[in-house]
Amino acid sequence: MNAKNPNLPLLGFRHLVSFMLFLCVLSNFVLRVNLSMAIVAMSPKMNSTDYMQSKMDGIPIFDWSAETRSTILSSFFFGYLVANIPASILGCHFNNKTLLTICSAVTSLLALITPTALLSFGAPGLIAVRFTQGVFQSFLLPMCHGIIARWALPSERGRLVGFIMSGIQCGTMSALVFSGLLASSSFGWPSIFYVTGTVSLLSTVIWTLLGSESPQSSHRLLGESEANCIKDQLKTEVSQRTKENIIPWRSILTSRPVWTLVVAHVGNNWGFWLLLTQMPTYLHTVLGMDIKKDGFLSALPYLSTFLLQFPIYYIADTLNRYECTSLTTSRKIWNTFSMWGGATGLLALGYVNNTNNMAIFIYIFIMAINCAGYVGFKVNHLDLSPNFAGLLMGLSNGTASLGGLLAPTVVGFVVKDLSSVVQWRIIFFIGAAVLFISNIIFILFASAKIQTWNSPRSVQSTTTSENENYSKRTEKKIDVDIELTKC
Repeated sequence: MNAKNPNLPLLGFRHLVSFMLFLCVLSNFVLRVNLSMAIVAMSPKMNSTDYMQSKMDGIPIFDWSAETRSTILSSFFFGYLVANIPASILGCHFNNKTLLTICSAVTSLLALITPTALLSFGAPGLIAVRFTQGVFQSFLLPMCHGIIARWALPSERGRLVGFIMSGIQCGTMSALVFSGLLASSSFGWPSIFYVTGTVSLLSTVIWTLLGSESPQSSHRLLGESEANCIKDQLKTEVSQRTKENIIPWRSILTSRPVWTLVVAHVGNNWGFWLLLTQMPTYLHTVLGMDIKKDGFLSALPYLSTFLLQFPIYYIADTLNRYECTSLTTSRKIWNTFSMWGGATGLLALGYVNNTNNMAIFIYIFIMAINCAGYVGFKVNHLDLSPNFAGLLMGLSNGTASLGGLLAPTVVGFVVKDLSSVVQWRIIFFIGAAVLFISNIIFILFASAKIQTWNSPRSVQSTTTSENENYSKRTEKKIDVDIELTKC
């Protein structure tokens, strides 16, 4: 039992929900990242070892330019960009578990048909599939934030959100390792999409059976004492989701802490997706690493991130618990470690030349230190508004997809020669500048205080309020008329 909450089990259903959300994030990021490795196998260097092996195994390969490769990698983010905010708005009115299930299932099915679409329609077919996957995956993080906001107690918020978001690292790591193995097998790159699509579909079924949107949703595994304790502690912060709820758009869109959060998210995504989408290509074309080894080496940073995050979350929660730092100060400190540490690493990465070991070491450092952002800006949505945490995630994540969209696009314009160290250095310097500037803005203007507009208003309550005001005006007029009559 919890010492502060004797009726709350230390390991309860809320942790099972967190684990299920972790699996959802993991499996969806596998599907998001698998193309970063697959595209290297789809379009190998002419007469390279991978090229000759694919020819021998009868695996289709494609002669794509750097611009075409960047367009394919960016297509996911175009869909992600246009659908993130609409998805989060739907999440304010409809069951988040159902929406998350649909998002995961459709994305998995699209992965399964990817090889067929590519072989039938070429690059446009692949771009269309990735764009559609981006549209449906736009539901992922807003729904996860919307669900965990109804399960996570304030004292556990950082740890549970951090654990769920660690599915990003685990999914990325899994995709890089297993995609490399599958691509170098006799089945070639098509097996990447068949295997990852099938596994993701199975995880969706597990989520459907064991997941739950909130303590108000009945589930046979949820204990009554745990449900009552969570409801009691969150009753002043979290309201029931209904179709009639009115979203305080004006307050949200004019909130300085919200836009500060958005800026930090954009900057982080630029640096993160720059490495995520381009590092396999950089390792292969500049450092000449074998694709099978690329998978393992590229996955090491995400393993390091996953392992480093737990002591960071513990230290951050401990400092907050003993009031060594305020919540706002804590968010700024850890966000600075994440983003300025990443900027420093990118600057160093621009000067490694052909030193393979140093490049891998710096890559590991940048990605590992990024986990500090999970107790920085990435949990800030729940700080500002538990009721609209999903909507805020949709707003920031949708806007931040510009970072994931622009980073590979800029690479396509700048890097004309994929083996040019100087051209890649320019890319890394741009990424460092984006991280540095966006964190300065976060330091100056971020806040972790719950906002006054957190409590949603409903159409019914608004109508009732208007009726009450009308009744009061009518009664006052009648009283005045009576006084005049007496006179």
